Formats: sequence, C-alpha cells, structure tokens
Amino acid sequence: MNRTPASKQPPAPPFFELRVGGLRVTIQQVPYRLLTLAAAVAGPLVGATWLAR
Repeated sequence: MNRTPASKQPPAPPFFELRVGGLRVTIQQVPYRLLTLAAAVAGPLVGATWLAR
C-alpha cells in the first residue's frame, strides 16, 4: 500500500530547459507578462517595417 498523501504530487516538469555545455537555463513557468510586453513592442515595429516597403 502506498503511504504518501494523496495531495502530495511530484513537481511539474519545467516549461523550458536548455543545456549547452556548462550553461543551463530553466524556466519553470510561462512568463506571460514578458511575452505580452515583447508582443506589444515587436508587433508595431514589424508592422511599420512591413508597411514602409
């Protein structure tokens, strides 16, 4: 019989993990605020560049 409590769950896997040589980058949760800011800045810049042609 398993004696671990039912409410105890193993930790969720990371959202993103990058390993290159000795460098290891791990993102545990999706950075929604950073993605929103990047989209708000990049969208108009890409649109202006596209329409300027």
